[in-house]
Amino acid sequence: MAIAFTLKNNCRAVGVVIWLSVLVFAILPTAIGGNSPVETAPLRLRIERDKNSAWPATMGTVEVAPSLNASGSFGVFTAAGKPVAFQTYWTAPGEPSRIRFDTSGGAKTYYLCFDTNLPSAPGGWRPEAGVLLETRACAAQPIRTLPQIEQLLNTAGPPLGRDYFPEIFLGGNPFGVSAYYIASFTGWFRTYKSGSYSFATLSTHASFLQVDGKDVTQWLGRHSMHTGRAGQHNGEIALLPGLHRLNYTQIQLDGRAAAEAAWQPPGASNFKLMTAGVFVPVANFRVTGFESTKAAAPPYFEWHTSDHCALDDAMAIRVHFRIFDHQPRNDYRWRFDDGTEAQGADVYHFFPQPGLRQVTLTAWKDGGCLATNTIRIRVAPRWLQRDWWSAAVFGDASNDFLRRDLSRTPAADLTAIIALAEHADNRVLATKAGQAMLNRANEFKFAAAGIVFYKLGLRFEHQGDAGDVLAEKSFRLAIAPERASAASPSARLKLADLLIHSSGNFDGAEKLLGSIYGNNLTDDEQRLLRLLKGDLLLARGKIDEARKQFLAVGKPPNQKTLEATAAARLESASILLEHDQFDDAQATLEKLTFEFPEQRMSLGTGLLKIQLALNHKEFQRAFTACRLLAPIAENELRQSELLYDTVESGMAIGKTDEARGALAQLLKNFPYSEAAANAKAKWSQL
Repeated sequence: MAIAFTLKNNCRAVGVVIWLSVLVFAILPTAIGGNSPVETAPLRLRIERDKNSAWPATMGTVEVAPSLNASGSFGVFTAAGKPVAFQTYWTAPGEPSRIRFDTSGGAKTYYLCFDTNLPSAPGGWRPEAGVLLETRACAAQPIRTLPQIEQLLNTAGPPLGRDYFPEIFLGGNPFGVSAYYIASFTGWFRTYKSGSYSFATLSTHASFLQVDGKDVTQWLGRHSMHTGRAGQHNGEIALLPGLHRLNYTQIQLDGRAAAEAAWQPPGASNFKLMTAGVFVPVANFRVTGFESTKAAAPPYFEWHTSDHCALDDAMAIRVHFRIFDHQPRNDYRWRFDDGTEAQGADVYHFFPQPGLRQVTLTAWKDGGCLATNTIRIRVAPRWLQRDWWSAAVFGDASNDFLRRDLSRTPAADLTAIIALAEHADNRVLATKAGQAMLNRANEFKFAAAGIVFYKLGLRFEHQGDAGDVLAEKSFRLAIAPERASAASPSARLKLADLLIHSSGNFDGAEKLLGSIYGNNLTDDEQRLLRLLKGDLLLARGKIDEARKQFLAVGKPPNQKTLEATAAARLESASILLEHDQFDDAQATLEKLTFEFPEQRMSLGTGLLKIQLALNHKEFQRAFTACRLLAPIAENELRQSELLYDTVESGMAIGKTDEARGALAQLLKNFPYSEAAANAKAKWSQL
């Protein structure tokens, strides 16, 4: 059974109606004189063939951005004013329209004219050239039989995009995500002698090929390309000399994507890919000028995605804007809906997320605004960009975002910037954007924001005393009822940890821990809850109860030579600290005290944590740790180090009385220690 895959919304010459759905027209006067629309139409775009494009060709294509305000309809004309046949083959809100037109007359320059009562285009034109690709999204379904294929085709989504490509050769979806889509090619080729022609498909997942509406070959099911590289999946068809239509459809689910068509004409010894030279050529045209009879007409501008950087679903997209104006202006000013502005006739702009975005362009001369144009454009990544992550592009995007006034950035864009900074582990950008988000917390009252605030808390922690204050604020915002999310239990635990070990708010920590229920926690979260309860007992001076709590939590299972493992990790953290690798040292100590609870009452481990806090300029955290360790350090040889750290952290946060008391105790009880000598040299004025 032949399976017909018909392009949806295939526009005819009367595609003016579709064009009108994209362009927003304002009433303008009619032609000012003459008979040729090239001279009289109020708005005209000059289009010329790309110098590297195929030629001669019977058909040309051009993209036209919906940035004109025009009345009536439009038409395609030669430079002499002769109308030519045309069709709009793709249009969508916020996207450039794609037009194909008859170039069999041999002209290399044409005009798109916008006006009422334009001369009619010739009828009967058939665009039988090139390779037209359309893709549609599909669901994950079996694709092993023809009925299953037919069902999948019938239930696929609307077209994602449609454009001409030089050949049937595809490694991804050029109009959307490269997973779960259907790629449908319609190509036109010529044969010059009669005979039996063989065609083969080489694809990932299911594909089938038809010539002149007849099934030739198919390769169903899910598979890689490897067993088809020699043209094993082929079929034959008898063809006469002349023009023929090839339909090739590939269904791509997940994983690597590829779609290729090959053929073996009569007399050929093997299969060869159907490259660009096989198909009837199509010429590519582009806009090269804008003409208008109206002085106040806004300039025409177009845009293209230049590049992007993306990690998972976080991305920054750089878009290139270019102006064509019908008269000289002194200045062009852009205003984007992400709160930023730019100047110039040729600008690049980073958007922190894709979608429909509003752009306003104003043209100025001698200090006066001559024209304004506001449109919504669809911003999308370069879907076929080979490497989705580019450190160079991210560097440019990060510098751009850091220069912005993030207090003006829309909430959704600010969240997107934070997500990208977190994915890229860019502390500077994440911190600046995070602070802006904290300052505007009332704009983020939804569950997804709770997760962002939780991640911000993790980012701010261990960035000095000010960072810990921001971390506490972030965690509190994350657990607010209006932001309840899957991250709430983790945020509560982190907040309790901060209250115990940084701010010393033991009553607040106890109340918070009492509100956390173990049945809503993961195994690691349940373990941390019990450890924090032990820390709280230790903070209140209940040493024996704290020790029992830690012993009840238990050591990790299947650990051999536990003491040696703990000692090795402690030594590793010490070495990392000596080499100023503070983040790695912090992670090592946190893992140690999580897996070996008794280390939370170890003076050696505690002193290392205090040194880390001092190096992070977390003086409040260091001072609190000194207070927690004081009962444990009694009668210990290293108590002098703890007293010295108490003086240093106490002085830093204005706890002068406590600092003086610790200094007096140090000089009295450990007068000949290294810590005492250092203290005398540093704080002799006390």
